[in-house]
Amino acid sequence: MTAPRSAVGSQARAVAILCMLVSGISGASSVSEAFALSERWARNTEALPRGTPAAELVARLSEANVRAMRPDRQARSALLIILAISLWFTFVAAGRVLRPAGLPREGIRRLLCGAAVVSAVLRTVDGAADAAFALRFGRIASELIPAGPDLPTEWMLAPPFIVGLSVLRTLLIAGTLAIIAQYFRSARVKAWAALKDEAPR
Repeated sequence: MTAPRSAVGSQARAVAILCMLVSGISGASSVSEAFALSERWARNTEALPRGTPAAELVARLSEANVRAMRPDRQARSALLIILAISLWFTFVAAGRVLRPAGLPREGIRRLLCGAAVVSAVLRTVDGAADAAFALRFGRIASELIPAGPDLPTEWMLAPPFIVGLSVLRTLLIAGTLAIIAQYFRSARVKAWAALKDEAPR
């Protein structure tokens, strides 16, 4: 029994590290996106230099970005902040799997499962909002930036391509968090957590 339990423990720690990476990177990205939705950032884009083709392209892309995020800017910003908080709880819970610091592992397991599920749901909702933003951005960018051989409007700014990237990112992050939650709900991990809690400290 000891060897299988040890294997489950090693596996649980490896999954916890993966969870920390996913939740940490996604949480930082959520905070960054929330900041990008702020009025101050939008005003800064208006002062971008123009004059050269490259500078003009950057300025028009920034203008398209600002116009695309206006319809749901406040709601999306609030959602991103809530998502970042949920991901922070997920990150901390995953860290406690590695270093319980005297806390019961069953409680840590439950917290991680709940936080990961909530984060996956919120990330899915944010993914839908991001896909809508990407569709608006692609359409506005196609209007603002003329097609030409030196510009990436043919495929990089095409709405299907941008929306596809958004959906792929959502599936990757939300799907990973959901799988992690399901793993820590498994009978093997429950038994491992119970055995660790019963062991003398």
